[in-house]
Amino acid sequence: MGRQAHHHFIPSSYLKGFTLEGEDTSPFWGVPINNDDPFSTKPKDACSKRDYYTIDHENSLLVEHWYANEVEPKINIALQHIKQYSELPARDDFSNLILLLATLYLRCPSHRELIEAPMKRTKEIVDSISEDVKITNRHEFEYSQTDLIKHELKLIDTVMECLHNKYYQLHILNNSDYDVITSDNPFILSHPNGGKGFYFGLNTPNIEICVPITRKAILVARNEPFEEGIFNADERLIGLTNTKLVLSATRFFFTSKTEIALVDDDINVYKHAISSNE
Repeated sequence: MGRQAHHHFIPSSYLKGFTLEGEDTSPFWGVPINNDDPFSTKPKDACSKRDYYTIDHENSLLVEHWYANEVEPKINIALQHIKQYSELPARDDFSNLILLLATLYLRCPSHRELIEAPMKRTKEIVDSISEDVKITNRHEFEYSQTDLIKHELKLIDTVMECLHNKYYQLHILNNSDYDVITSDNPFILSHPNGGKGFYFGLNTPNIEICVPITRKAILVARNEPFEEGIFNADERLIGLTNTKLVLSATRFFFTSKTEIALVDDDINVYKHAISSNE
C-alpha cells in the first residue's frame, strides 16, 4: 500500500451529505469558479491536497490520523443526527456540531493562508535586510507547514468556545425542488454593513454565520439573540446561501444537481444551470 499522500481539508463525511445517495463514493458535480467546465467527482476525492497535513515528526501523518480517527467520528454523529431527525443535536451532543463548525472554519486553505500571511511578510522583511546588517536571530523568522498546522490546532478550542456562545437556527428544505450546495470554503461570515475591505470576525456585532450542513439543511448563527429552533427553508434563503457559497469558494463549489437556486442583486431567486449545455 502506498503512502497516504492526499489529505482532506473538508471531511468526506461532510461532503457526502451533498450527494443524492449520501456515500463517500456517490457522485456530485464539482464546479470551478473560473468558468471551466463542471466535472463529476466524489466526496472521497474532493477537497483534498497532497501532504496538506504532513508534519515534521517521526509520525508525519499524526495530525491527519487524529482528524480522521478522533475528530471526524464526532462530527459524523452530529451530521447523522440532523439527517435523521431534522433537528439540532441535544445539549449533550451539541459540542459535536460545534466541532464540525470549528473545523470547517479552520481547516480550509484560505484560513491557512490567513495564518501564514503575517509570518510570510515578516520573513520577507527580514530576508530583504542586507547580510551586512547583522541579525543574530534571523533563523527565528523561518517557519514551516508544521508551524502553520500547530497554529490551527491551537485555535480549535478557542473557536469552539466562541461558537458555543452564539444563537442557532436550523433551516430544513422540506418540499423544495432545489438543493443546498457546498464549497471548498463552506463556513460563511457575512455582515449587513460589509463590503470590500470590511473586516469582521466571529465576535463582530451583527455578523451572521451561514453553513450548509447537508443538501437539505442550512445552519444560521448570530451573536445577538434571535429566535432559535427549526424552520422551513424558503427559496430566498436557499438562493442566498448558494450565492454566498459560490462567491466565497476558493476554487470549487459542489452540487448534487445541474440546476441550482441563486439570487440576483435584488435578492430575487432564479434558476442557474451549472453548464451551458443544460
